[in-house]
Amino acid sequence: MKNTDMTELDMFQLDTVNGGTIGQVTCDSELLHKLGLMDEEFLTAEVMFDWISCSDKVDKAWAKIGITCDSSYNYNNYYYYQGKGISWNEAQKIAKDKMIQGPKIGPLHA
Repeated sequence: MKNTDMTELDMFQLDTVNGGTIGQVTCDSELLHKLGLMDEEFLTAEVMFDWISCSDKVDKAWAKIGITCDSSYNYNNYYYYQGKGISWNEAQKIAKDKMIQGPKIGPLHA
């Protein structure tokens, strides 16, 4: 007998799901471009036909903020921060936090 019960993932479970493959690199390029870490973003077709160059550029952009991305054409991408494996969502949050914080400005003196 097959188990046909379906359950929904809660927000914590969804947060731990890694992305992967061509679509992941495409989404990463969009985010990293918006944050100013890349000069361009890639369409899915570009990534499909120029995987080596596109994934390399995305991996290098992640490295600018201390995240190591191990991109895979067929499998999940893996992300690491400070020597620890992190989820795709955690990588995105770290990137946004680092880029939004901007330079630290001390108190103004009169």
